Amino acid sequence: MTMNNRKTKGLLRAVAKAVVFTGALATLFNCAVQDKTDSKTQSKSSGTVLKLTHLKEGFKQTLYYQNNDQANAYKDTHASNTKTTALTKTPMPTASYKDTHAIDLQINEHKGISLTNSQGKTHFIKGSYVVAHAEVASSANKQWVSLVVFNNNTQQIEAYRISVDTMAVQQQLSEPAKGSEAICAAMGAQGHPHIINVDATGTLNQYELHHDRFLSLRSFSIGPGIKSCSVDLVSQSIYLADEFAGVWKVNANIESELEKTLIFHETDTPVEGVSVLPSTTLNSNSSLVGWVSPDKSGLWLQNQCHAEFVTLMRDEDGTAESIEPEFIHLATFENKEGPGITVVVDDDASGRVYSAALSADSAAVYFNDGCLAKKGGVAQSDKDIHIQHKVVKVLPSAQTQPVQNFGDAADDPAIWANSQSPSESRIIGTDKKGALVTYDLSGQQFQSLPIGRVNNVDVGYNVAVANVNTASAEEFTDIAVASNRTHNSLSVLEIDSSGKLRHLGEIKTTLSDIYGMCLFVNKGIAHVFANDTSGRFERYELSINQGKAVEGKLSQTFSLPSQPEGCVVDTHTNTAYLGEEAAGIWVLDISSTDNTPTFISAITPPVEADIEGLALFTVDNKKYLIASSQGNNSYAIYHIHEESPKTLTLMGLVEIAADRTKQIDGVSETDGLEATNADLGGAFTEGLWVVQDGRNVMPSQNQNFKLVAGSALKDAIRELVEPQD
Repeated sequence: MTMNNRKTKGLLRAVAKAVVFTGALATLFNCAVQDKTDSKTQSKSSGTVLKLTHLKEGFKQTLYYQNNDQANAYKDTHASNTKTTALTKTPMPTASYKDTHAIDLQINEHKGISLTNSQGKTHFIKGSYVVAHAEVASSANKQWVSLVVFNNNTQQIEAYRISVDTMAVQQQLSEPAKGSEAICAAMGAQGHPHIINVDATGTLNQYELHHDRFLSLRSFSIGPGIKSCSVDLVSQSIYLADEFAGVWKVNANIESELEKTLIFHETDTPVEGVSVLPSTTLNSNSSLVGWVSPDKSGLWLQNQCHAEFVTLMRDEDGTAESIEPEFIHLATFENKEGPGITVVVDDDASGRVYSAALSADSAAVYFNDGCLAKKGGVAQSDKDIHIQHKVVKVLPSAQTQPVQNFGDAADDPAIWANSQSPSESRIIGTDKKGALVTYDLSGQQFQSLPIGRVNNVDVGYNVAVANVNTASAEEFTDIAVASNRTHNSLSVLEIDSSGKLRHLGEIKTTLSDIYGMCLFVNKGIAHVFANDTSGRFERYELSINQGKAVEGKLSQTFSLPSQPEGCVVDTHTNTAYLGEEAAGIWVLDISSTDNTPTFISAITPPVEADIEGLALFTVDNKKYLIASSQGNNSYAIYHIHEESPKTLTLMGLVEIAADRTKQIDGVSETDGLEATNADLGGAFTEGLWVVQDGRNVMPSQNQNFKLVAGSALKDAIRELVEPQD
């Protein structure tokens, strides 16, 4: 690189940084972005100087496998490439591994990739590639090379499965991409490669290879400047080298909140390369992250407890010279002296590749590290609290089509059970940015009614029409009622025998900002509890005349200390359960409008605020209250004592996990939910549980609702209530 080009590059970086840090940085995500630079560990120069060795043959990675398939044959599993297509050669494992064989994998960015095993078998993949990950994987006594690359010629992500014995390609899969600014991958616990690609549009895409296909997990805007990435599935962390900002850390869990933490930033220090060694590789309590900048002849190393800057110098002609690294690859090795860490970097100025090994003392800091154990009293205590109660996972049976509006739009579901034709029952969901939507039991949209910003919805059966409470003949109908923030009202809709909704009208309230609601029907009269964000509740008695006009009579008011939302009524015990989002659960005797609510269950671990959705469900003749534990993406299951409906006992948590076979993601950050024990036929003969999904991924789409079979929910609750050892 010429001096003029270097100056121009520096000027462009300076201009870009000025733009980024005057406001653009805060909008790189379309959602929550957290700059937590104050909490990052500060790296200090350790005074260590590593002398680099020129790798004349370029980068080469050596993968190890065993004919007898001993568990976890030694392999370098931490390849993380940027635009420089190069990997490190890992030293041969110790003699503790019997019958160990090696595969040399060598990459030339312009010619292709060659693999050669110990028996001299070779395979060459011609083309221009960036290697994201290479590893010997094993399953059912079979071993193969798992190789993930980006094909520069076709602009596709490619995944190969290659025989370790014959070097023949057993499988090749491809996925179109909008270019690649950074690509990395790691092997998941189930043996499926997990792939990260930041494309040319500034979008971070997550994939997983599952059942011989690329499964799109999640995608979101990450912004410009990302030069490389590295993923650690042990800690569920993605590390991003950003030439404008530094090093970002993003949660790799696809159900996690979209936020990023800036763990490193130094003015005028563009970071271009990053690599991570997981804690399991180091037999440590924390992972090791390393990064480099072409403006500094060195590398930064950081784990949970240590951070240092190590100077890098090359010495080929007897004179020590600095380098301009843009790529870094960390790897571990084992020899008779013990475990070690190698570093491979490039030099942008010369185009050469170099390697070095940390000294035994330096490497020892990152192996068998006990620093977290010393600090871990509080963390361990939190864990102990969490595991006092069981956590049971269930899988969704189906999901609805996404709601029309973007962002935080879907909110609360209700279930209308069709007594004449159960399989034609309906799910009613709120799109709180403008519509009430209904779905069939397969999740297909049935209706969309643009009646306003409806937030919560509930269903009432056999509501009397006209001549209520008289000796005259009465007509009955089913209704749905939704809290409507556009009109600060209650929207009332009639449900016909086919499950079609018709808007009857609005009931005005005196609430300042209507929010949540629930209803019950007693002797043909629908009673609605509605609340606002201040904590105020109003109870209305609804009436419907022969012309289907609706009216509401205010019959009761009371308040909770802070914002409520979800509520549910048990008419068998005349008990309403009210959720105060940040505090817990209240109970109200509905038999009289003079009664006031009583606080019965505070939010304590393992339950985490907010509590929003509430529903009742019966298992083996015992009644349970389900509450969304929004903070940890789960659901608290409370046993309701038959003799005392005001007494709740927490049984544990249920989580809804992803069903990758059906390509339905798990559930996170639930607002509203509903459950029924009614026999709806098909998969739902034992009832149905419907929940709002705050982050609808796999692939990333607008929010929707997930459907869980009542049989699965029953089994989960039975598992929770079993005596715990």
